[in-house]
Amino acid sequence: MQGLENILDSRKNFENMLDSIIGRVKGTVPVKGTVVLMRKNVLDFNDFGASVIDNVSELLGQKVSLQLVSATVGDPNNGNRGVVGQAAYLENYISLLPSLAAGESKYNVTFQWDAKTGIPGAVIVKNHHTSQFYLKTLTIDDFPGKGRIVFVCNSWVYPADKYSYDRVFFANNVSI
Repeated sequence: MQGLENILDSRKNFENMLDSIIGRVKGTVPVKGTVVLMRKNVLDFNDFGASVIDNVSELLGQKVSLQLVSATVGDPNNGNRGVVGQAAYLENYISLLPSLAAGESKYNVTFQWDAKTGIPGAVIVKNHHTSQFYLKTLTIDDFPGKGRIVFVCNSWVYPADKYSYDRVFFANNVSI
């Protein structure tokens, strides 16, 4: 019996170590989304300087962060406003060479969402880069218990240090 307990303890320790390595938090589920944005443009060509500086910012840990906010569960420690989830970051934002053609870019994002916090109805976006970008949409394709959630933003998001408040966008829900 002691041998079985040691094996179970070893497995639990391994799982905890794996969770900490990949950033998984107990009680959360990974929720994948897609962000569509346009980087800053000048006369229909990408601003090369802004792209290079933003790539350096990414390397230094100054990224674009997104946090889902619950529409169905309030946080008693925050005036019963929606529970705010963990920050998630755009994946593979760094490009080796800035694009020559102006246009949309698509990025993946993976949120760690606690199922007890309900269904998200808003997203907080923080741009820690030095230049603005035009945020078109955030789409979560398969949210557990809800399905597709779309945040239609269609707004410029300037660097976070230019704001004294958070940029919040709401889900585009259809009600019958």
